[in-house]
Amino acid sequence: METKTATANLTEILAKKILSSEYKERTLLPSENELAKSFKLSRTTVRSALQALSAKKMVTIMPKKGSIVNASETWNWLDHDILGWLSNIEVNHNDTSHLMAARLIFEPNTSALAALNATAKDLLHMEEACNEMQKGVEQGDRGLFNQGDIKFHRALLIASHNPFMIAIGDVLSKGLILSFNRTMDENLPESMPAIAEHIKLMETIRLRQPDEAKEQTRVIVLNAIRKRQETKPNYIPHIG
Repeated sequence: METKTATANLTEILAKKILSSEYKERTLLPSENELAKSFKLSRTTVRSALQALSAKKMVTIMPKKGSIVNASETWNWLDHDILGWLSNIEVNHNDTSHLMAARLIFEPNTSALAALNATAKDLLHMEEACNEMQKGVEQGDRGLFNQGDIKFHRALLIASHNPFMIAIGDVLSKGLILSFNRTMDENLPESMPAIAEHIKLMETIRLRQPDEAKEQTRVIVLNAIRKRQETKPNYIPHIG
């Protein structure tokens, strides 16, 4: 008997094929029978997986016609599963640019709130994250550097002490992690300026300077966008 896990696994497989454009937008997916035969699963499992994708607005199920992949603009991009799947595949440049635009809009305002509300504990967590980034550079450990960067931005979110911002940030966090991973320098020593930028942001928060914190965060995100442009010359973040 097929389990709930079989449905979840198939949902993920189909979603990743859609996200990677193997199944292109506005085209029909293989029929339920074809999918069942291809993945050696029952039609019930296939139907459940398609219904899960429909709930995320990735596909539209049309009776007697099949399931069509929806335009990406209609997908539920704040869905934890979609952002999680996206972080495990090679995404197209448009998806990355949308994520960078989200950072540019969201993070500066979060930093301004953090400058008003951060506690000593919040600042300690930011300092620990910067130290972790520094150790990553010193040890040539990309994973440790990324981990510190992610921890810093998580600490920044918590430091806003605004439940609505934290709730939104929790949903966006996977997408923000994805944008971090797509914009990191390959050469770790070249990441040193990024550490200095984060320390400067931490100091504006420590000094209760919301306007300066907001502007410094814009500098950090814009520099990440510039790094992306250096590797992808035609890359332009979609804002608005």
